[in-house]
Amino acid sequence: MQLETIQNLLQISCHFNTSSITHSFVVNQGESLTVRCLKDTFVLEITSSKTQQKKQYLSVEQASTEIFEQTQAS
Repeated sequence: MQLETIQNLLQISCHFNTSSITHSFVVNQGESLTVRCLKDTFVLEITSSKTQQKKQYLSVEQASTEIFEQTQAS
């Protein structure tokens, strides 16, 4: 998936931050990243299915770059 496409998906999530929209991205076999915009904020939270570690990002650009790099590394 292209970086621009990921950015667009995350912008939509933040635009509708009063709803609960979740996107999942496959990193490698058996692992995925789940991203959501925390309700009523513009904070993007990315959770790894493998480690259950959560990271929060204040910008769409940072979050989308993280997702793009991890999905391309697999």
